[in-house]
Amino acid sequence: MSFLDSSFELYHEIFGSVLDRIDLNPYLMRNSKGYADSLSRASLMMGNRGFFLIKGELGVGEIERASQYVSQALHFMSDWLFPMVKNQLKSLLTMDYNDIEAIERQKNYQKANQEIDIIEQVFNKTPFTECIQEDPRHLFILVSLHKYPNLFDGYKKHKVIPHRWSYAACAVLKMCHLIKSIEEDSQDIYDFACLGLFFESHGISLSGLYNYPWQNPLIIPEEENARRAFVKMAFFFKKLNDSVTTNEQGSLIFNSGDGVEVELIDIKARLKSPESMFAKLGKDVSGEVFNIRDILAITFLIKNKDDSLKLFHSLQKQGVILQENTVSTSITQTLYETPEEMYGAVAALMCSLAKREGNCEIFLNQEDTKVQAKAFLEALSVNEVKNPHSSHLHRKFQCKINYSVPVQHYVSSYRVIIPGSPDYKRIGSHGEKFYFTRQHTLPVELRISDIQSWQQSELSGEAHHEAYKCRQLIVLLNRLFSPMFSFSKEAFAGLRIDQNRWFE
Repeated sequence: MSFLDSSFELYHEIFGSVLDRIDLNPYLMRNSKGYADSLSRASLMMGNRGFFLIKGELGVGEIERASQYVSQALHFMSDWLFPMVKNQLKSLLTMDYNDIEAIERQKNYQKANQEIDIIEQVFNKTPFTECIQEDPRHLFILVSLHKYPNLFDGYKKHKVIPHRWSYAACAVLKMCHLIKSIEEDSQDIYDFACLGLFFESHGISLSGLYNYPWQNPLIIPEEENARRAFVKMAFFFKKLNDSVTTNEQGSLIFNSGDGVEVELIDIKARLKSPESMFAKLGKDVSGEVFNIRDILAITFLIKNKDDSLKLFHSLQKQGVILQENTVSTSITQTLYETPEEMYGAVAALMCSLAKREGNCEIFLNQEDTKVQAKAFLEALSVNEVKNPHSSHLHRKFQCKINYSVPVQHYVSSYRVIIPGSPDYKRIGSHGEKFYFTRQHTLPVELRISDIQSWQQSELSGEAHHEAYKCRQLIVLLNRLFSPMFSFSKEAFAGLRIDQNRWFE
């Protein structure tokens, strides 16, 4: 018998990512004697996935904990995934399509929308959602029905289980796997997911956090994971703001502290939402949680593009991000396409370096500037990572930082001490040692761009953030709902063409 034959029991779908399996076919369901036995075996499977078992049965509260994952998965799909993709595809369908290739693309969008409608019908019909919310172990039973059709024997509510329920349950189980992986694979990342949920529940935008009153917050999370993330963010923004001032015209100025200043148009900061984390993890096989290195995205919009290298150097040397915290292999740029375009930026950097050394008058050698510009461009292109969902139109200088943050806790209760509180202000004063410090990490993606390049990168054409997000979510839909949903890889090139027209 071939090892590729799915009926060979030693194989039983153990190879590859859980997200790339159409049928999960759990091995522990083999030879089940009916519904009661299936529930017991599903409990064992959950025990293998981090749930607490007592003598083979789920402990108190574990069914409720699993149900929370199911509710989160249903919320993500029904309130975020389906609407976001459908709304954009419907927008694209309103455009004029004249040539044959364009008409074929239109058919792809119609087909995709119809497939999502069919999937939504399963989720909108309460019998399916009631079934999986009644007992989350039903998910393991439903996904196994293709191979073991007797698993629901003895279950009174549904004598006949529709075939689509198995595919839908498979998708929900995959989604629960993504949600749970954030919690179990990286506590640091989970902290930020909790903070994102806290902000969203209080109507606080995750996209305008630079101006949030971190040192005097109006509301403070009670949940400890969210509190830890809050402190990490507050520490970073305090460090940054120590070097940012405002001039008489109201413009932001980054001051290196030793004579170098860079005028900024704006500083934008956004916290990656839990929904975006799920999409990032689910879009490809290699999306492990610890690879989410853009939890906090900081964008410095500069007035003059030639200030990009000078600003990055100032940020590093002044200690806002610290050179040793920068992930060197992540430093890339797409602001400049040729060495000639970098002449101004290299010259500005050389002048700022001279100013730091006390040499205010520097005469730049044109040939030396050319050599340095060529070397810079080559160095910044070595580690360029191709994201298949991103756009070649993005214009920015960027790097990723593992920012080290000291987090203070009460000795008595181990609770995190929040900035702005009276106890936080006591830290560092002489007297009673009421706190202790633990080291944590804040993953930051730092971006530098001039305003024109940023608008082209984020607000126009197929580079528009909404266009990028749609492409990413379509890939996730493929992985969650195959074979109920299928948008071919070849169709993405045409999708980019039409998104370019729509967001132009």
